Amino acid sequence: MNLAEQLKQIIATIDAKYADMEKITTKASKQKRLVDDEEEKQIVELESDIEALEKNKARIEKMIERAKQAEKTATPVAGATAEQGQKTADGDPNPTNITVTENIEKGIGFAQYVKAKTISMRLASKGTFVSPLEVAKSKGMHANVTQALEKAVVLDTQNSSDLITPHQLSDEFIELLREKTIVDKLASHMRHAPFNATIAGMATGSTAQWVGEGQAKPVTNPTFDSIEIKHHKLAGIVVMTDELLHLSSHSADKMVLDDLIEATKKLVDETFIDDKPQTSTRPAGILNGATKITATGFELDNVKDDLAKLRLAFITQNMSLSGAFYVMSETRACMYAELTDALGNPFFRNMQGGVNEKSINGLPIIESETAGDKVVLLKPSELYLADDGDVQIDTSNEATITINGTQHHLFQENEFAIRVERCMTWAKRRFFASAYIDYA
Repeated sequence: MNLAEQLKQIIATIDAKYADMEKITTKASKQKRLVDDEEEKQIVELESDIEALEKNKARIEKMIERAKQAEKTATPVAGATAEQGQKTADGDPNPTNITVTENIEKGIGFAQYVKAKTISMRLASKGTFVSPLEVAKSKGMHANVTQALEKAVVLDTQNSSDLITPHQLSDEFIELLREKTIVDKLASHMRHAPFNATIAGMATGSTAQWVGEGQAKPVTNPTFDSIEIKHHKLAGIVVMTDELLHLSSHSADKMVLDDLIEATKKLVDETFIDDKPQTSTRPAGILNGATKITATGFELDNVKDDLAKLRLAFITQNMSLSGAFYVMSETRACMYAELTDALGNPFFRNMQGGVNEKSINGLPIIESETAGDKVVLLKPSELYLADDGDVQIDTSNEATITINGTQHHLFQENEFAIRVERCMTWAKRRFFASAYIDYA
């Protein structure tokens, strides 16, 4: 979509919002009354949206004018060096190789975006309507946040749907989250699937054999089962005080971001690594139906034997170890790293690397304290993953929630709950896609 088309859509959106205001006032006029409080709130919101749209309109008009002027101007001139002079002669638009980068830490913009929407809702509950955009401006939030909120005001008009481009704020949050969770670290190796789909999977393999001329051919008899990819949604809740939400500082924004990531990460990992079955509200843990090996001890010989049994659980099912991963806690990985041979040398030499840089017998290790007393061997290519790659934000100050056994009465305690929702699920293609050692 070019600038002229964007300008046309913005103008159409402004006209539509003025029409909505006219409907509200006309309705009140016909009933021979003034607009009520709810209608006044709607009008104020429409006026705020129109103000943001007018700014977008003015900005695009300037861009169109600049584009017209740029056609009449030459390329930038630079000649501090022979190389710059040659680039100028060749028409390079950036002969000095100067690039502009954002000076905001990844994910902070998303945290500010959440805070702006939450503060706006908090004020609305007290009878004061202030749009998230106005909150962001008053708090001095980053330009990326105000731009995202300016674009958000056109979401309710069909004419402007193409105008909305996915902003980077939620993408940055997802990217940070993917650096933390076990599922996301394995996602690139998993089979991607759509939500609400039923996929045929092979439960047992077929067989074949060589036959002589004129002899009967063997009949293969594989068995199949169905894997149902449901639509699951996980929700992490973070409780914050009014004071924290209103603080305009980097440390406060970073605290909001870290808490949102930790709440979501904890639930994803705990569900992924458990042994519970799939329900309508959650996917099955990868240890559901998996082969369990009870640990025989913590000495070197015990660990070697248990790891051998773990690999054998795969091999006896004709499952190649190629592309397999170990998942264990950092604590367990440190224990393995301390095991030595008769000469005092580390037995598992590749366990001396940093976090997520270790391996055993050539198989990489993903470290997460969520693994607890378990050492899991899994093959991600035997797992289906459905993920819409987006997050949704909801807030409330009227609920009563329980966290770690403690009840929080949000309204009474002057607190606000922020809920981060992410639609994702997974399912094993074959039940023997994972096995584990239990040190409990």
